[in-house]
Amino acid sequence: MTASADLNPSSADERDAHPDERDAHPEERDAQDARPAHDEEATDPGARRLGLLAVCVATALWGFGGTVASDLFDAGLRPAELVAARTLISLAGLGLLLALARRRSGTPGRTEPIDWPLVVAFGLAIAVANACLFLAISHLPVAVAMVLQNLAPAFVVGWLVVLGRCRLGVAIALGLVVALAGVALVVELPTTPLGEVNLLGVGFGIATAVGVAAFSVLGSRATRKYGALRANTYAFAVSSVAWLLYFAPQGVPEIVGRHDLLPGVLFVAILGTLAPFVLFSWGTARVGPHAGAVNICLEPVFSAVLAWTWLGQSLNAVQIAGGLLVIGAVVHLQRLRVG
Repeated sequence: MTASADLNPSSADERDAHPDERDAHPEERDAQDARPAHDEEATDPGARRLGLLAVCVATALWGFGGTVASDLFDAGLRPAELVAARTLISLAGLGLLLALARRRSGTPGRTEPIDWPLVVAFGLAIAVANACLFLAISHLPVAVAMVLQNLAPAFVVGWLVVLGRCRLGVAIALGLVVALAGVALVVELPTTPLGEVNLLGVGFGIATAVGVAAFSVLGSRATRKYGALRANTYAFAVSSVAWLLYFAPQGVPEIVGRHDLLPGVLFVAILGTLAPFVLFSWGTARVGPHAGAVNICLEPVFSAVLAWTWLGQSLNAVQIAGGLLVIGAVVHLQRLRVG
């Protein structure tokens, strides 16, 4: 459902050494964090093929999850309720995976102090990014929302330039400009009067990219401290508490009584979030840094095809051209950072 490009260096050790230079979308970022720190890119061709297959399946499931979410919104479900349900169910799955991992390794839970500001910031960033993504999907075609989300790597590069940690060369400047031009085409800015552009949906889409960029940095720091699976479990716990506090004054959410929507909600939470999270984690350990490029190239495509066949949402030639520009620009920026 949520992913963007990966600006990772060429190995897991290098990724840990440069946490602020990483990027990924809500599902992709979590999946990378779930990978153990010692995993390295597999050299066996068979393992790489299986890893690539796992990444492609995860990407398709994320796209499928976004399409199912859009269908649920059309049925009257509030985006915030779906995000909350998805977060709580994902937390249960992550907690189970963490418990199984500890049992399998025979090691007790770690007892070092928790860096609460970091963990809370990471969890809240996840909550904001996921909420903005679903709000964007509720206002825009699914594929457009996914393309806007995938701007996250461009925001990371732009922020590094502002901080002086990345020199603004011609290649980076060109990538950023092309990405922005692609966004303008995706939202049909050149061919549609400004008053007819869904500015609220576009705003939510861009906010999603900012949120993804933020929690990718926070998540990498938390992962270095606590390990990938533990860091993400903590973050989803914080995000779950935040959603429970948000809904507490409002009474029982409508989603509790909408049994007809339960299959879709479970699909988004389990097959659209938790399963691709695990698959992407497993696959990335075998494919290496190219997994991010695979994800950013394929997720909008899967989303567009599914939304077209299922929801009747279609993109015109201008939007398709804009999407291709965004994808190309972000992959270009990723390669610059990897190199």
